Amino acid sequence: MRVLLERTVVVMVAVLAVVYAGDWLVYHYRAAHGTAFDSVKVNQFIAVPLKNGKEEYDYTGSRQVQCVRALFPWTGDEPCWWVRRHAEEKVKV
Repeated sequence: MRVLLERTVVVMVAVLAVVYAGDWLVYHYRAAHGTAFDSVKVNQFIAVPLKNGKEEYDYTGSRQVQCVRALFPWTGDEPCWWVRRHAEEKVKV
């Protein structure tokens, strides 16, 4: 049983390394051709505490966020798939 677990872990680490390296290669290919980056509209809300302990969210506007078209974050930008799934920013006061 222990041998099976060790082999499984080794295979999973190898697959992750291959996916990471492939994503790096695709990112650099897209960066060379100018298609590596995109932008996503993110809505911003401010959380205002109420007297009864609840919070009220007020819309403060939207902004365009630059993201990278890849699986992993590169050059300090989040992947576009992540930004699209988190398209609302909530700031507590």
